[in-house]
Amino acid sequence: MLRLTLLSISLLTVFASAAIAPALSEIAAAFPQVSATRIKSLLTAPALAMMVVSPFAGWLSHRLGSKRLLVIGLVFYIGGGLGGGLAQSFGLLFTMRLLLGVGIGILMPLSSGLVAEFFEGRERLRMMGLSSSVSSFFGVGANILVGYLALFSWRYGFAVYAIGILVLVLALTYIPLKPPAAKVAVPRARLPLAVYGWALAVFVQLMAIYAVPVNIALFMTENAIGGPRETGIALSCLTAASFFTGFLGVRVRGWLGRYFVFATLVLGALGYWLLATADSLGIAIAALLAIGFGNGFLMPYLFFCATTAVTGASVMGAMGVVGLAASLGQFATPILLDGIAHGLGDTSTRFVFQFMAVAIALAAALVLGTLRLASGRK
Repeated sequence: MLRLTLLSISLLTVFASAAIAPALSEIAAAFPQVSATRIKSLLTAPALAMMVVSPFAGWLSHRLGSKRLLVIGLVFYIGGGLGGGLAQSFGLLFTMRLLLGVGIGILMPLSSGLVAEFFEGRERLRMMGLSSSVSSFFGVGANILVGYLALFSWRYGFAVYAIGILVLVLALTYIPLKPPAAKVAVPRARLPLAVYGWALAVFVQLMAIYAVPVNIALFMTENAIGGPRETGIALSCLTAASFFTGFLGVRVRGWLGRYFVFATLVLGALGYWLLATADSLGIAIAALLAIGFGNGFLMPYLFFCATTAVTGASVMGAMGVVGLAASLGQFATPILLDGIAHGLGDTSTRFVFQFMAVAIALAAALVLGTLRLASGRK
């Protein structure tokens, strides 16, 4: 039950902000005076709060204890998530998204930190993969459910955040209450530079994956591919692919060896290029499956590498830094991509996907070049 409880926390993290993506076009119709960029910001507003909270996750965990901090995070998550469906103005809706972000900002580093606290080595990597899978599982169910509920009212879609209540019950029941680390002699140590390197990688990867949920609803509408229901189905395929990779990640990494990161980037680049050319739901689904598999293999590996760069009480602090990077990646996605699109003179969502395909392909080429250079020195 402890394993199940720890994995249930992951349900509420990476894809939680994007859960309402299928309803984005309906929310835009409900607030016609609000710009498209501001509507997209509803998906990334939680990241704004996460940026403030995540860096303090390690310190708060030492002061309050992991379990107490977890309960506080879940209360913010439930209140902010469900409160969005009750908002009567765009300003209040945005505020509720910020409160949701406070909760996610606490839960994201805790989800990885608690796994690192209870598991080591290969078993830790396996749990990280499973953690990514259950996060994706929430994305699958939430996207389909929100897509259908949005046909009746965009407000109903926020009911998916009620899953936090179940997680709260599990956490209160099965996670042991340990004394706060601040009451124990914990040596203070600076985080190694490697942690910040892995945090940068997480930032870039979050931008790469969040380019889909912040743009897909408008893309489907612009190109007459479908509405909220079709968007929900397509997004569920993105997260479904990530769900399966959690069970296969350790084995695939063993097969690919040092070409593991290169292969995942190639898969992501191909997926984005296919999405940029999509003119039907079937092609869009195939593209999102490729993107989902690439992200699903790579993301837990990056988190695992960050946890192995530190030991002991420093893990929560490292996860706070990585959580901040993930939050920055989510928040910056619509701002940077829309800015690039305006600067290059093409603001269509199709162009955004083309740009992502080229950018990820260049990253893959850089990784391959680094590997070849390293081989040449041996």
